[in-house]
Amino acid sequence: MERPSCRAVSLFFLLLTQPAWAGGWLAASGKADITPDLERERIRLAGYGAKGRLAEGVHDPLYARAVVVSDGAKTVALVSVDSIGLFREDVEALRGRLGWNGGERALFLSATHSHSAPDTLGLWGPFPGVSGVDSRYRARVLGAVEGLLRRLAGELEPVRLVAAKAELDPRGLCRDKRDPAVIDPELVALQFRSKKDQSIATVVRWSCHPEVLGKSNRLVSADFPGALCAKVEKETGGDCVFLTGMVGGLLTPDTDRAAPVEKQFDEARRVGESVAAAALAALKKGERIAPGPVGSESRLVRLPVENSRYLLFLRSLRAGHRLYREDGSPLPRWRQWTIPLRHLLLFPLPPRLRPWVETEVSLVRLGAVGILGLPGEPFPELLLGGYEGRLAFGQPLVKPDNPAPPDLAKAPKGPYLRGSLPKYGLIVGQANDEVGYFVPEYDFKAASNRAMHPRPAGDHYEETNSLGPRAAGLVLEAARSLLVSAP
Repeated sequence: MERPSCRAVSLFFLLLTQPAWAGGWLAASGKADITPDLERERIRLAGYGAKGRLAEGVHDPLYARAVVVSDGAKTVALVSVDSIGLFREDVEALRGRLGWNGGERALFLSATHSHSAPDTLGLWGPFPGVSGVDSRYRARVLGAVEGLLRRLAGELEPVRLVAAKAELDPRGLCRDKRDPAVIDPELVALQFRSKKDQSIATVVRWSCHPEVLGKSNRLVSADFPGALCAKVEKETGGDCVFLTGMVGGLLTPDTDRAAPVEKQFDEARRVGESVAAAALAALKKGERIAPGPVGSESRLVRLPVENSRYLLFLRSLRAGHRLYREDGSPLPRWRQWTIPLRHLLLFPLPPRLRPWVETEVSLVRLGAVGILGLPGEPFPELLLGGYEGRLAFGQPLVKPDNPAPPDLAKAPKGPYLRGSLPKYGLIVGQANDEVGYFVPEYDFKAASNRAMHPRPAGDHYEETNSLGPRAAGLVLEAARSLLVSAP
């Protein structure tokens, strides 16, 4: 019998020691319809004030979209849901049902944050403090995501990845309502292509609130992300996954929400299709990303509930989060009922008695691509800087008629977190949780009374939907720790 040559033996052991991703990536994508059934489900639309709007019809469908990526050893699912948001307990429930709790398989889920989608957070009911969630609809959304991911896990095929990044001039598309004017112009697109060079999925990340449709609208809609994905899917033949970026600040469409509803829908289509066209144009000059390891890591972070309104309506917050004491021990259920009463009658609640919520910061790696997920609505300036005006795009950095301008001398100094991410780094909000706005502590000026009212002069709505002034710093600290420890 002929003995194997030294070269053959060396090649055999070399193959054994190659990383799983050496042979390339595998991926699959798809979408599941999560449009509410208004005959069976009582739907209140989310956004705009503390009272939900009863849906009167459906303008365009809502979807859960996903792309599942594997290097042969580890798998990550990137999921986008046409929803105002989902809580971490929803995501944890999905991870448990799928067995995707990190390790070999991980789930990264972000909501598009459409303000014309059903209330899935319990914040827009018939009265303030009363949930507007239809439990049947919520269960159906989670079931649709679970079923979609189970199907896609068995449909993986070899792919190559193309990435593109562009600065999209926001004028006419998005503006900043709150001083200082800092707009995130970064548009990032990832496209997974088959061996035949056909698009399987396109991931588009951009920063702006999906609220082209205003409070007068009573039709279910995905707002501009729906039009964006429809155009990408029509042009490419593959699926489109939209990931929302940094929308705090407040980044809002550069449109007129007071216009007639028909005009609002026209504008939602214009904004979505404009961003889609820019993403597709960038991809034509995109860069092929060499196969590399796929992975996901996360950091748990606990945040104090300092918002006076949240303490009064603790039941709404408790619906999607476990509550803790400051020392990290679980908050007894009886205290979850007595805290609002104590806060109301013997205001204010001492800091030592305030509850804390647990959330997470996450990082997905696809070779040279990094996706940083933050659990809410971060202000762009916290991660990009721009306090000197370079990201104002024609807006005054501080409006001359602002009665209480922010003291920019107290603004956080660089280096900023975006600089710690790779070239094709995506900072994604609404990731795996929704805990509200991350307001810079130096500009947190809400009234320190039970109702946080009256609001300070100027634009300070965001404080009323934030856990409190410390949340931003704690989340960014966790994110920095995660990026430093990541391989």
